[in-house]
Amino acid sequence: MRGVQAAVAGMLLALLAGCGTEAGPTPQRQPPDPGPGALRVKLEALSVDQCYLAPAEQDPPGCEKYVTQLGSIPGAAEKYADPAHPGLAEHGRELEQGIQDYRAHDCYAAGATDKPECTTALADMATALHEVQRSLGDLLGARTTAG
Repeated sequence: MRGVQAAVAGMLLALLAGCGTEAGPTPQRQPPDPGPGALRVKLEALSVDQCYLAPAEQDPPGCEKYVTQLGSIPGAAEKYADPAHPGLAEHGRELEQGIQDYRAHDCYAAGATDKPECTTALADMATALHEVQRSLGDLLGARTTAG
């Protein structure tokens, strides 16, 4: 019986030792940063949304998806701004403030239709988004002429 136990234990150790030498899955490399050109594409897509085009005419809860899609833009604006184009980051922060106001006033909830602060938040986001788009265009135009 001890011989069988020793043989089983030896086989288990051999199996475990074999597992320890396997490399396992290789970690995936991060994709390259798409750069400010990808931000321009996203801004163009959002600039045809009715929540952007006519914020005062919208039911604020109906703009929840739009507001969620705006969420990554302030950070990207900050990231791509450079010393020659500080307005990009500034307008990104204004956009972030509008997003925060929308969320702070529960503008995504039923009954938010009658809250003027929700309409104001949507209008502020539209203005800031327009300015982010304009500033990004200035930045990309400067890079094109410089490069």
